[in-house]
Amino acid sequence: MGNSGLQEPNVLAKACAWTVVLAALGCAVWARSAPAAEALPGGVEVTLKGSLVCNGACIADPKPDDHLLVLYAIDGTPEVRAEVEKIMAKFYPDKGLDADAAQELMDQFTARLKYYIPRDSPALKDDKNRPPNHYCMPATASAVTGVVALKDGKRWLTAARIEPAHLKYPDRMLAPDVPFVRPGREPLILRITDRLTLKCVCIPPGKFLMGTPFYMWPYFVEEYPHAVTLTRPFYMAEIPVTQEIYQAVMGVNPSTVKDPQLPVQDPRFADIEEFCKRLSEKNSRKVRLPTDAEWEYVARVGTSNPGFQEKYKDQFSGGDGGFKAPLTVKSRQPNAWGLYDMPSCWWEITGDRGMYNARHSETDPYYPPPAGDAAQVQRSGRGILQPQWSIGTHEFITEKGYAGQKFRVVVEAEPAASPR
Repeated sequence: MGNSGLQEPNVLAKACAWTVVLAALGCAVWARSAPAAEALPGGVEVTLKGSLVCNGACIADPKPDDHLLVLYAIDGTPEVRAEVEKIMAKFYPDKGLDADAAQELMDQFTARLKYYIPRDSPALKDDKNRPPNHYCMPATASAVTGVVALKDGKRWLTAARIEPAHLKYPDRMLAPDVPFVRPGREPLILRITDRLTLKCVCIPPGKFLMGTPFYMWPYFVEEYPHAVTLTRPFYMAEIPVTQEIYQAVMGVNPSTVKDPQLPVQDPRFADIEEFCKRLSEKNSRKVRLPTDAEWEYVARVGTSNPGFQEKYKDQFSGGDGGFKAPLTVKSRQPNAWGLYDMPSCWWEITGDRGMYNARHSETDPYYPPPAGDAAQVQRSGRGILQPQWSIGTHEFITEKGYAGQKFRVVVEAEPAASPR
């Protein structure tokens, strides 16, 4: 994860953030929008549970004074639970969330269940994470005890104690994603050799809310939720490129653990480009890596439902050895569009450079890595799931990553229409 404009820390920093989070609770924010409803009366000491996060990670254009902690409450009192139920009943359709509904749901949580934590709260008295050394730490699952007050149209919760908490989100948020549309064309069969092929699923165009909603834990500052519109259909390989496929095209297999049906392990970025070039020439179609947005759109089957990791446990292709034990392809269930192994114990390499999500709506976003030493260029890696990482999590990876890396390909439906 990262601090804007600087070199982003690796996964070790991401993991360490959870162990030092109570020392970093000084992120605080002055937001501009006034709440529309009152979940709790003022002047009452309560313990509220929810996602504790820097408001600077939750507004599009934060200024220095916008960095103070806020709590998106989902539990802790009968009033808060009732408010969550009201929001879900009115703003979470049975069919799931499209981009507009997801934005409205997030706006409702912001307006009705967002509590600002004053920076002079007793629980923050020893905090050192303040300007000019401020860093928007990851959200934490927290129980905040203190007195509620209403001021300037906002709810303030002066925190006497901040403690780790287990959060229980509504069951509907944890249900498997059901796509709004199904692939509209027959699969494309990519020729590898005379005997070997790769099935690619037709992905329909659409709009979705990319990233992670503010009310959700886990949430990292680089996962800012924003609307993305993909205007063209494309085909995505149903599996990551296997060692068998890679060796048939490239003549080598860089993997440490050899198995023809395991994903090829840690290919060089330049070699991936050459792999795609050779398949493009063989099939007279444009073959490339997916963009970061395309990858997430497919992983969430075009929906904008919150990407809690629990939803993907039947699809997760990791074994018992952590980062060192992927499963052979198709060992677990596919997603609702028929793609396998997207949630995994290895990062999936995308065509975009490693970067924070944009904080504005986008159409067909693509951010190619800069020219230079490929081994040092950061790309966006996707798909590793842990209790503290969601499907919206992405990491900035190099060829010498801290976990295994794999890739899958996209075939453009209309190659002449795209410059990529």
